[in-house]
Amino acid sequence: MIQGRWVVVTQENMAEHYSRSYWEPIGLRKAWEEIEAGAVADPEAELTLQEHAEFLAEHLFGTRCKSPETSDERISVIVEDFYSAREEQERAPPPPPPQQLPTFEERLAARMPEVLEIWAASQTGHITSRLVVEDLLHYQWPLAAIHQRALVHAMRQAGWTLRRNAKTRFWVKNA
Repeated sequence: MIQGRWVVVTQENMAEHYSRSYWEPIGLRKAWEEIEAGAVADPEAELTLQEHAEFLAEHLFGTRCKSPETSDERISVIVEDFYSAREEQERAPPPPPPQQLPTFEERLAARMPEVLEIWAASQTGHITSRLVVEDLLHYQWPLAAIHQRALVHAMRQAGWTLRRNAKTRFWVKNA
């Protein structure tokens, strides 16, 4: 058995590493006994490509649905399936319109400056622009240049100043 590496299949790990469609109908113990006895059917006995595909499909995915034999039967099945699905779709209520997520500017306007002050009081480290964007505004970092300018403007209007040390740029509340 290979799953990125060879695995020795034992009676204890057979359920985890062996095809469920093989052992589930007969049980793990009986399947192990068949493997030990070598009584598993040999699929390699001169199968045609179609027979080999059917064998694999049955052992990997369970029993295969039989398709209609004649083209007229196949067409009628397709037409019946298509029209019944179309009728169900027409009877179903229309899906609700997708909910529009707020834009960056809407999020910024909703949370500045009151929510910013409450949120900043709960922070223990430096308040960086990235932290404000991802944690407070729930927006994806990095920002486009226009959004960076809007953030800087909003933070300055809320009474914050941008400072830096050797490692980080961060915001500090004006006294």
